[in-house]
Amino acid sequence: MPGTFDQVLQQPLFGRRLRTLRVEQGLSQVQLAGAEFSPAYLSRLESGSRPPTERVVAHLCKALQVSPSAFHAPVGSPLARALADVVTVGELPGMAAALEKALLQDQDADAMLRWQAQWLLARCYQQQGRLSEERELLQEMVALADRTGLPEPCVRSRVNLARRLRAAGDLTRAREHLQDGLALAEDHSLPYRDIIEALLTLVSVDTESGRIVQARATADRLTDTLPEELPLRLRVEVLWTTASVCARQGDRAAAVAAMTRALDALPSSEDPLLWMRLRLAAASMYLRLDSRDTEAARTLLGEAATVAGIVGLPVHRRELLLVQSQLAFHEGRFADARRLCDHLGERPDGISVRDQLRLDVLRDQLAIIEGDHTAAVADLERLANEAQRSANAELSAEVWRALAEALRLADTARRHPTPPPAGEATGSSVPDGLPA
Repeated sequence: MPGTFDQVLQQPLFGRRLRTLRVEQGLSQVQLAGAEFSPAYLSRLESGSRPPTERVVAHLCKALQVSPSAFHAPVGSPLARALADVVTVGELPGMAAALEKALLQDQDADAMLRWQAQWLLARCYQQQGRLSEERELLQEMVALADRTGLPEPCVRSRVNLARRLRAAGDLTRAREHLQDGLALAEDHSLPYRDIIEALLTLVSVDTESGRIVQARATADRLTDTLPEELPLRLRVEVLWTTASVCARQGDRAAAVAAMTRALDALPSSEDPLLWMRLRLAAASMYLRLDSRDTEAARTLLGEAATVAGIVGLPVHRRELLLVQSQLAFHEGRFADARRLCDHLGERPDGISVRDQLRLDVLRDQLAIIEGDHTAAVADLERLANEAQRSANAELSAEVWRALAEALRLADTARRHPTPPPAGEATGSSVPDGLPA
């Protein structure tokens, strides 16, 4: 039985490992060969046409700063090992970099193995707020899934890409991918959860495109036929989506009823991150209802804030700040709203196109109240027209409502000025639990 060192010297495995180690360290063949031997000899080593000697291995180990065992053939491919890490130890902070490296090293891996690694990498990108990179990766995943010919990855890639396109404001392409995904899911009789995932995203796209009647019909059908065996996360998301559609349709009672069911159904111990996101969405919805409920929004934001500092990612904390600034505005605490907006900055990393527009709208509303009418009104008109041109009728209407409200508040403040009593606090500049 050959010893450890004899195993190291075996070709062609030695050559393949040598080339991998050299490329990983960014060295050329000339740099690695140095004065010890010629680059041509190193090339023959890497190709497997020349066996290494112990002296050569010793030189290479010193140059690469590795032990002889580094030349052993690894057990499993880089992608397989990276996926095993995710399964056994979870998604560590450096998992995105590890998956990127494995995908680069293992470009000839099985297509489904690559797709699984890309799926996890896309989730890492989303959590880190790297939205443009996530969209590009999802587009690659659609093409890769199509090459496999398997319906499950084809459908799931399209639905996920549609979600990100919707968040980026590209409603037309989002709808196209959803229609393709739904057709595939129905043709191949995929599990009901795949169809629900696609329909939920379609409801959101239809709502933002102004197809409120179609969106409400789909949402009501999903809510009325929720099977008990459906995962709790999906049942909550169906109710959440239905509440959003009802709110945008102006049906306050149905919106509150659906959102209350969603909030009551999910205990914080089940999924703390979803529990927090649901409260952010509910608070935002209460602030957009025709009969605005700032008290309910304040309670929900307080609950979300207690969890955001523990399980929330930076993008979730920025979303929390945005809704808190909107609450301050609607409660008439304009100085607090301005302070929170300034803390967010002009272009916060990772937030959706819709949230970015809402932040821009809020800044313009504050500018109008502060007396800068001309520029702020012109900017709000521009934002409303841009939303209309991008086929987002619902968002355009939201901007026009915001403009009308700001003008009304500015007129009221001008006719009935009410300065706060001397020494009265206007609120903290940064909420508790958030980075200063």
